[in-house]
Amino acid sequence: MSTNSKTTEDTLEEQSKMNQRKEQYDIIAGLGWKGFSIAFLVIIIAIVIYAVFFR
Repeated sequence: MSTNSKTTEDTLEEQSKMNQRKEQYDIIAGLGWKGFSIAFLVIIIAIVIYAVFFR
């Protein structure tokens, strides 16, 4: 008998979650450190502008 108690559905769900994590990592890693820092600065500037003008 098999000692593996996971069903096929559980295994597929686990693999799907792993693929989603890899895709999220690839988005950030694909930018490189320069691209990520520019995107981060744009987000910070947008938050500051929102806080200054809309509050």
